[in-house]
Amino acid sequence: MNQNDIKAVNELKMLSIDMINRAGGGYPGIALGMAPVMYTLFTRVLNVDPKNPNFMNRDRVILSSSHIAPLYYAMLHIAGYPISKEDLMNYRRCGSNTPGLPELNNSLGVDATTSYAGDGVGESVGIALAKRYINALITEEDNKVNLLDFTTYCFLSDADIMSGTSEESFSFASAQKLNDLVFLYDANLMTSEGSTTGVLNEDIEKKFLAKGFYVDTLKDATNIKEIGRAILAAKNSKKPAIILFRTVIGKDSFNEGKNIMHSGTLSLDDSNNLRRKYNLFLPPFEISKDTVLHVENMRAPRMEKVYSKWQIHYNRLKDIANPNIENILSLLETNKTTIDFHAENYKINEGYRESLLESNFKVMNLIAPRSNLFLGGSAGLGLTCQTLIGGSDYMSDMTPKGRNIRFGVRERAMAYILNGMSLMGLRVFGSTNACFLDEMKSGIRMSAIMNLPVTYIFTHDSLYNGEESSARIPVEQITSLRVTPNILVFRPADITELLGCWEMILKMAKPSALFISKNSIPKLPGSSSNEIAKGAYIIKKEQQKLDGILIATGSEVVSAMQISYDLYSRGLDIRVVSMPSVELFKSMGNEYENLILPKNVKTIVLEASSSFAWCRYATSDDYIIGIDDYVYPGFPLEVVQKMNYDYDSLKLKVESLLKRP
Repeated sequence: MNQNDIKAVNELKMLSIDMINRAGGGYPGIALGMAPVMYTLFTRVLNVDPKNPNFMNRDRVILSSSHIAPLYYAMLHIAGYPISKEDLMNYRRCGSNTPGLPELNNSLGVDATTSYAGDGVGESVGIALAKRYINALITEEDNKVNLLDFTTYCFLSDADIMSGTSEESFSFASAQKLNDLVFLYDANLMTSEGSTTGVLNEDIEKKFLAKGFYVDTLKDATNIKEIGRAILAAKNSKKPAIILFRTVIGKDSFNEGKNIMHSGTLSLDDSNNLRRKYNLFLPPFEISKDTVLHVENMRAPRMEKVYSKWQIHYNRLKDIANPNIENILSLLETNKTTIDFHAENYKINEGYRESLLESNFKVMNLIAPRSNLFLGGSAGLGLTCQTLIGGSDYMSDMTPKGRNIRFGVRERAMAYILNGMSLMGLRVFGSTNACFLDEMKSGIRMSAIMNLPVTYIFTHDSLYNGEESSARIPVEQITSLRVTPNILVFRPADITELLGCWEMILKMAKPSALFISKNSIPKLPGSSSNEIAKGAYIIKKEQQKLDGILIATGSEVVSAMQISYDLYSRGLDIRVVSMPSVELFKSMGNEYENLILPKNVKTIVLEASSSFAWCRYATSDDYIIGIDDYVYPGFPLEVVQKMNYDYDSLKLKVESLLKRP
């Protein structure tokens, strides 16, 4: 290594340690061990421009090993991104630009939020998949245009290698034969508990070779020339690639090679020892001008060539007068997809009756022709969930324009891959049975944190799914999402409401979850697509006097309306309120709430799920007719009778509550 490189790497290390020490915590081990790799990536390989951080053809860097964040922030600072010295000094402070783990901020060079082991792997795979899809759409119009040729680099730790989410994502990347995807693995074989011996014994190289990856191993993770060679070879391979860097955790510290270096801080003696060893005498948080200039001189000429090449392709594409190309350019320039869909344009026959699964298939295939940037798939249940886009292929390396994605039975990976695709601006969806929601929860949570407009479709949402097991009946899942911030949850009652739900999903561009029943549902009198925007509305008004209110969602609205009709003959005049989205209803404010749910009227909630979320609207806890225990398995009619959730039992409960003194 030349002296400029040695000095720059050492300053990068110490800047990271200064951040960690000032914050009173962090991850010094990876900062010292992986600094040469981070430095080499930025100076020898990475195509990014701090002055234009949102450049559409920039290389992406995802930190699945999220504890590498202080090293990454330090590198961004040196490279000229708008991360100031004060930002570094405020590492881990509330409201700072440098949170403890990375959070999405493209303007600062952070391409995704990561926290859980393996999440960045799925996001990286999703970015690579989206890139291939967009390129395929472009080359369909002009096969001489290569507008997107960036590479996604993902930093890994031993935790990521052990993660189930990672394993699913690696497997999917292999099946799709993705390239332009390079994983940089900090293989220090040390966790916070100690050595990985006994918890990670497999031959990692052979494992990834068997998956069809390009694999390389560097025993010396300090040699910048060899690191650069390895990364460039991986970048130019035609396969997903992984490089194992045999680093030493906490390299050069008093405790190098020890698990204590995974987190915490360095002692003052240890920090001073490093400064002496590295021959650095600048005050904490200071970087020499020579280092800044050296890094810029290594990066800028390479980026100028990338810009020049890209501009030729971009100008050629802009000259094509084609609505499809205009949509793609809008996507790339704004990083979002807009789809106009108006539910009121579709009139439903009054005699309409079918499974909401079938209805949802039809609605999705009304949306699909409006934009080829709307796509998605299922975790092995595309046919069961009926979420296929008609007339389109399954996505593969041979059919990269396919809009139906077979994720396989990989719910965890699916959620994160969808996040990665959404980071590229595509409007994506993923589906599975509602009982499998828990498999995806961390990925859904990341959608919410990053505010990515991913649509999650959960089918088989009622009691009528228990022929095989109690575990297949989702009683708590919808509640778990309703208490998750920044998720719009929809449970439509019929096809009319379903149309309105999709209009809101596309219009609001937020993370959304759609729960739909496999039950055969009629078009309900009084149902409205326009009212979905309010979250709740009166689907059946009382006829003369208001004796009570029944709030219901989904297929339970059918029962609520029939109960209302039947009990009218017994002297009870009931209003039925359909509430397909609790979140949208809350956003309407107290005036609208009091209008449809007056406080002095007995109010009962009817939903075959946990009663936990309904206390705000029901007169009291015992006015919530929900399901607060796991359900007996069996044939549907047996199950509802066993749970006292058959129609006659529900009607009796409602009547009893309304007649209670």
